[in-house]
Amino acid sequence: MNQTSQQPSLKEKQSHGTRLFPCAYYHFCNPSHRLRVRHHWHEEVEIVYLHHGSFKLDINMEPYGTDRECFLFINSGELHSLRSLSMEFDEQAVVFSPSMLLFQDYDSINESILLPLTQNKLTFPRFLDQTSPFFSAFRSCYQQISHIFSRSKETLITGEQILTDDVISQLQIKAGILQLIGILMEAGLMCQSPRTESQKITAIKTVLSYITDHYHEKLYVQDLASQVNMNEQYFCRFFKRSIGKTPIDYINDYRLNKVIRLLETGDAQITEIYLECGFNNMGNFQRLFKRKAGITPLQYRKLYLSKKSE
Repeated sequence: MNQTSQQPSLKEKQSHGTRLFPCAYYHFCNPSHRLRVRHHWHEEVEIVYLHHGSFKLDINMEPYGTDRECFLFINSGELHSLRSLSMEFDEQAVVFSPSMLLFQDYDSINESILLPLTQNKLTFPRFLDQTSPFFSAFRSCYQQISHIFSRSKETLITGEQILTDDVISQLQIKAGILQLIGILMEAGLMCQSPRTESQKITAIKTVLSYITDHYHEKLYVQDLASQVNMNEQYFCRFFKRSIGKTPIDYINDYRLNKVIRLLETGDAQITEIYLECGFNNMGNFQRLFKRKAGITPLQYRKLYLSKKSE
């Protein structure tokens, strides 16, 4: 496999938190829908709390599965996906930029812990579960952070994110994250050696970035293969092994998720939406949407609006 010489911007387009406080909290526990988070990556660190349920995860193309209460750590730039295998589940996440933890005055904490963390030279472990004697202390601190987000005087809910503009709450959250890092350092679980990214992961990121930027256009498999200097046949096998879907299935699913978001958040006509999201045939679009959602786009919008008004 040849490595492409041009590196695209691999940063996730969605920002977590705000410019002044790049930290956000997420909580998913909908009993009527299984959780499915598609492959993505971001510069921020993500601390995921799997409270209960059965989950399948993929991190840097390594599969994991768990049905036990545990914490999962996603370091900066790691390609990851997550889905629940059970209808009953509770998944929470705190996503933050390590740079928000830096002190203005340079000291030994900055030098040995915080600065290496921002440079990805100090990384989080993969898991923390109840077999660790530090689990209870870590969970207690994490729950305090989630509680602060929920009870803040200036809590903002933007899409799936829970944010806060309250300065006192931000101070407490920042202190809490530093305490979490302190617990992991005391346990000897932080990794000093930097993690290197394989050519395969970089190639997948390159392709996913290209799809994100061009999903509204007509896409051909050859276009994707050329981004990573592979022939079309090899690329299709490589993509399917890496993501678990064919390139075409992934593109269609990505476009359908965009359609669903527009159905939920706007009042544009169905024809306008499917064309904006890269579909060019109404019949094919309707068939794919019904396969995914079980109902037509118009029925989905009516059902969503009726539930929202309850």
